Amino acid sequence: MPVTAHLVFLFIFWLAFIGTRWIPIAWLLLSAFTPKSLLGRYFKEPHFTLAETYIMREFPGSLIRTTIWGWLLVIPKVDRKRNIKDVRSYIPLWYAVGLRVFIVGTVLTGVVFG
Repeated sequence: MPVTAHLVFLFIFWLAFIGTRWIPIAWLLLSAFTPKSLLGRYFKEPHFTLAETYIMREFPGSLIRTTIWGWLLVIPKVDRKRNIKDVRSYIPLWYAVGLRVFIVGTVLTGVVFG
C-alpha cells in the first residue's frame, strides 16, 4: 500500500487525538496515586520550600509536583536546586514506569505537534 498524503494526515490526526486524550488522564492518575513514601521522604524542606509545599499539596499544584518527580526520574541531572539524589530507590516500580511513559510520551507528542 503506497503512503499517500491522506494516510499521513490520518496518522497525524489520530496520533494528536489520542495524545490529547491520554496525557491529561495519565497526569491526573499519577498525581492522585503518588506514593506516600516519596512524599514523606522528599516533599518537605530542604528539597521544597514552604511555599512550594503549600502550593503543590493540592490540585492543580500536585500536577507540577508529579512533573518534577518524572523529570527527576527520567533525567536525574536536572536536579540542581532540590538536591534529591536517590529518588529512584523510593519510587515503586509501577509508579516509575508510569512516570517514564508519561514524560517520554508527552515530550514525543510535543515534538511531533509543537
